[in-house]
Amino acid sequence: MKKLFFMGLLLLILGSMGVKAEAWVFVPDGGDTGWQTYVYNPGPGSFSGTAGFVVSNVLDNCAYSELLLDNLSHGGGGTNRGFELGDYSNFELLGASDGMATSLPVTAISYNVYQPVQGDYLSYQRALATGASTAAFFNANGQAGTVGSILETAISLAPGESLSFSWAFLGNDVSPWNDFSLFYVKNQGGAIVFSDGLGQIGSPPPVPAPSTLILFTSGLLGLLGLGMRSKRK
Repeated sequence: MKKLFFMGLLLLILGSMGVKAEAWVFVPDGGDTGWQTYVYNPGPGSFSGTAGFVVSNVLDNCAYSELLLDNLSHGGGGTNRGFELGDYSNFELLGASDGMATSLPVTAISYNVYQPVQGDYLSYQRALATGASTAAFFNANGQAGTVGSILETAISLAPGESLSFSWAFLGNDVSPWNDFSLFYVKNQGGAIVFSDGLGQIGSPPPVPAPSTLILFTSGLLGLLGLGMRSKRK
């Protein structure tokens, strides 16, 4: 039993020290991600709940970053998945969130121009200083959001189905004000059961050096050896 305990502890610590599983795409100051594709798979069972999309300021409320969405495979009530009704029918902007469905091209401060990837419309969210509170959300560096825009839509996935969508993050700020965007899923009870990073200003957080991992591993293996020696006595 001691052997199993120490092996489990070793795996737990090494696992917790590994690189996070989030799909963050990091951009430099004033950078943008280009169009990206995200796929969410809830597993083998069916799922009914809510998908949420957040773009948030961090620390300051001056410059605002933006999140573009398009080409949802689900959500939008099945009739407005790509915002082709030209509005947010079957979507909901929470609180004072800013956003709209638009057919106009969106130009980033890098001068990159974003057109819809499907149809004539895309969703355009802005993390304005007058927006909704995003304090419950965090970027990859552990910084909490301040204000921004939160968009939600109901989703229903059959067994084996996935939710996919196109997204782009326009980071109109500079470090250390590491604005970010993310995706989350709520169950029917309203609890967030999954979240994943999308785009963020800044650099990935540092990971432990190999020597640190070796030190932890050696120490735990030493404890494991002591436990086995005591058992033989």
